[in-house]
Amino acid sequence: MGELDFECILWDFGGVFTGSPFYSIDNYAGHLGVKPQQLIELVLGYGLEDGDHHWHRLERGEITMAEALEEIEALISASGIQGFAIRDFFKSMGGENDKTQEMFDAVRRYKDLGITQLILSNNIREFSSSWKSMLPENVFDGIIDSSEVGIRKPDPKIFTLALQIANKSAAKTIFLDDYLEHVHVAEELGIKSIHVGPDPLDAVKQLDKLLSTPN
Repeated sequence: MGELDFECILWDFGGVFTGSPFYSIDNYAGHLGVKPQQLIELVLGYGLEDGDHHWHRLERGEITMAEALEEIEALISASGIQGFAIRDFFKSMGGENDKTQEMFDAVRRYKDLGITQLILSNNIREFSSSWKSMLPENVFDGIIDSSEVGIRKPDPKIFTLALQIANKSAAKTIFLDDYLEHVHVAEELGIKSIHVGPDPLDAVKQLDKLLSTPN
């Protein structure tokens, strides 16, 4: 096999290796009688410009989960939504799913090709031990956790940081994420990007084509 066109893969975590709120929150939002995007914006701030939303600050490590929960309760109350429970919201997002292990198998396959692979995740400190414990050992070459570096996607600086850590160029890098805005920002930086849909294995098929690897 000849030299690969790409040398690095940046993987989002939630929504790629686990369930995604952007595809799984519909039932819970329907139960509350609100639109899914309204609920996502209120609780997670996705769809809003990166800034002072409580979840944005939480993912940058600027406030605690307890402080964010106070803000969530206040916003939900002010919006008039009845019956909301943060535990049910997170439960509806899902954790490991039936594709998780297959996704990790793909990561191992790309590792065997000599490709550098890092996790690039918007996450929070309080969830750190739980989600990182899901990662197989000795497969990923690094983790860029927004709550540790103080920058979150879609800020271009976190992509620049990831490339610096990987010591790879944007042109040699592929990025996967379930949130379209993040994909667009990465593409603007010259990173080949794949938007991960409801079935993450579809993204693996796209990766295989880019890398010319067998299925």
